[in-house]
Amino acid sequence: MIQKIASSDKDRFENQFRSDLFKEFSKKDMINLSSHENPEVALYFFNILIEKYPQECFQVLMKNLDNTKTSDIWTSYDTINEMTVPQAMIFYTMYKGNTLTEIQKEKLFEAIIMDIDNKRHLHGDLFSYLGEHQNNPNPKYYNILKKEMNRKENILFYANTYLLNYFANYNRYEDTLIIKNYLEKNIDDNGPIHMNMSVEFINKHPKPSYLPILEEFYSKRIKGKEFTADPVFFELEDLTLATLKYNTESSKNLLKNITYHTQYKPDEELAANEQLYFFINTYDRSNYFADIKNDLKSKLNKTKMDSVISKHERWDLYKK
Repeated sequence: MIQKIASSDKDRFENQFRSDLFKEFSKKDMINLSSHENPEVALYFFNILIEKYPQECFQVLMKNLDNTKTSDIWTSYDTINEMTVPQAMIFYTMYKGNTLTEIQKEKLFEAIIMDIDNKRHLHGDLFSYLGEHQNNPNPKYYNILKKEMNRKENILFYANTYLLNYFANYNRYEDTLIIKNYLEKNIDDNGPIHMNMSVEFINKHPKPSYLPILEEFYSKRIKGKEFTADPVFFELEDLTLATLKYNTESSKNLLKNITYHTQYKPDEELAANEQLYFFINTYDRSNYFADIKNDLKSKLNKTKMDSVISKHERWDLYKK
C-alpha cells in the first residue's frame, strides 16, 4: 500500500483502498507515516489526520518544519504549485481547512520567525502571517525583522510589502533610515510599475525624505520607456497619487515629467490627459498643481473623460 501511495497510484483514492488502509494501519502508524521520508506518503497520511484525527496535526507539522522535500499540490481546481512538505501541511491546515487553533498558529509562526535563516522555504507563509498581523507587531520579533530589513538581497515584491508594513508599525524613530534604505532598494524590484512596493508605501506615508525616492523611481523605471494610459488602466496611477501628496517645487517638476515628458503607448484610446486631470482634480485639495490641471483641462476629450470618471466610480463602489 505504501508503494502505491509513494508512486501516486490512482487507486489510493478509491473507497476500497481507504477501507483496507484503516484495517492495516493504526492511528499511531498514521501519525508516524505523516513524517515519512517520501513526501507523497507523508502528505497522504497527513490528510487522513486532518480528516480523522485533527488534534494530532499540529505536532506532526511542527516536527516537519525543516523538511525541504517537495510535492506538487493542487491549490485550486486548475492550479498546481510545488510546495515543501511543511508548506503543504500549512496550506492544508490553515488555508484549505481550519484545523489549527489561534494559539497553535502563534506557536507555529514564532518557531519560523525565531529560526528564520533555516526556514527560508517557509517565507511565503511567514509573510502572509505578517500581513495579517501588521497592525499589532510583536515586540519579541523586532530584532529579527530588523535584520531582515537590512538584508542586501531582495525577496518577492509582495513579501517585501508585508515585511515593510509590519516593521514600520513598530513606530520607532531610530528605524527611519532603515525604512528609507529599504524603500530605495526596492524601487528596482522586477514587479509591475503600477504595483511597486516603495511607491505604494510612500503614497500612504508621504514623509518629506521619501520624495527623492519617487524622483529616482521615475528616473530609473519610467524615463525613456512607454506606458499604458487608457480610460480603464493608467500604469502610473500610484506614482501620480504619491507625487500629489507633496506640495513642493520638486513634486511639481516630477508631476510635469509624468504629464509632459513621459511616453504613453499610442492608441486611439489614449487617455493620459484625462487620467491625470482626474487624479489632480480629485486629490489636489490644496490646488497646488492648478497650473498643470488647467492646462490639461483645455486638452480633454469629453468622451474619454466620461469613461475615466465612470471607471473610477465603479472601482470606488467595488472598494467599499
